[in-house]
Amino acid sequence: QIDSAPAAEATENQPPAERPTDKSPLTKNLDPVLVLGEAIKPIDDYSSSQKSTSGHEVFCVRYSPDGQFVAAARGNGNIDVYSATKGTKVYEMPSTDVSGASPTCCIRFRPNTASSKTRNVLLAVDAGGSVKHWHMTSMKCLHTTSEDPNQIYALDYRPDGLKFATAGQDYQVRMYDEATKTLQSTLSGGLGYQRVGHSNRVFSLKFCTENEHMLLSAGWDNTVQVWDTRTDVPQRSIFGPHITGDSMDQWDNYVITGSWRPEKQLQLWDLRTCKLVKEYGWLDHAMPCMLYAAQFSRDPSASMVVAGGSGSNEARVYERESGEMRGVIKGMQQGVYSVDCHPTMSQVAVASGDGTVRLINYPKVGG
Repeated sequence: QIDSAPAAEATENQPPAERPTDKSPLTKNLDPVLVLGEAIKPIDDYSSSQKSTSGHEVFCVRYSPDGQFVAAARGNGNIDVYSATKGTKVYEMPSTDVSGASPTCCIRFRPNTASSKTRNVLLAVDAGGSVKHWHMTSMKCLHTTSEDPNQIYALDYRPDGLKFATAGQDYQVRMYDEATKTLQSTLSGGLGYQRVGHSNRVFSLKFCTENEHMLLSAGWDNTVQVWDTRTDVPQRSIFGPHITGDSMDQWDNYVITGSWRPEKQLQLWDLRTCKLVKEYGWLDHAMPCMLYAAQFSRDPSASMVVAGGSGSNEARVYERESGEMRGVIKGMQQGVYSVDCHPTMSQVAVASGDGTVRLINYPKVGG
């Protein structure tokens, strides 16, 4: 059971955060086993009139719960679904507003639980303020909700699939009931200086896996807010991470954050105390990497951390505990906008602004 006690009640005899290191003799370049999608052609290769047929950037990527499919949310509003073993595109969910399609910013598969009558449901949010439930295999839109004029950048399902949350341009976090698709509450805070909510755009949401009432949100205001969804105010806050993408994740009593900045990008935090535990070294004197994506691996011990971003246009794999860098993923022509770890395998999907998704097998701890 995750410790949801306020930070002031947690132990104060915590050791200082570990200093970053990039001395990782086991590091190697990791090549893709599959590349999904069509790469966007260099701008010199086509005129502006041909741009619509030359591919579209991928803003979010997600494996299906069984790991058999990979869904890619694109800048033209479409969601393409590929076979995770063959690499072929098997389903496509087009933007319903073709004339002025908004980028699909974030997607999540609905968890397969006992209460789920329909499988293969994919939830998507876009910059036009739409919240759409898709049935993947029939490629039909089951339901649409609008938050217009809000632009929605982030969403997450509660692990039991009964609730989901959205957030974006207007600083607020909205809680929905999955069965009725209705708005249940809005988390905005603001009741005093110590309990203030977000003061800028929100780009990442994460329901805690061990506490159904705990929700994390992060964005441009350099905070991670820790909410009890039964109240309207944050319970406590992590100060420091500058989040501009789906770059926050939670496991046990730890939170990983990937910040869009040239240093101190990848950090591990204690959820109980909101104190910094570790910084992962990302030293590259040639070109810094500013992070859009970060995630724990999905094995029970969350043994790895995967993150990626722009600048050097790369992703890296670290051992969570030791901090050793175990692999570098290069070759993207644009920044890494999203990563998602396979639910059962040591594999990660890396989505790029160059229009492709690379499936990468990464080493195990000690392997």
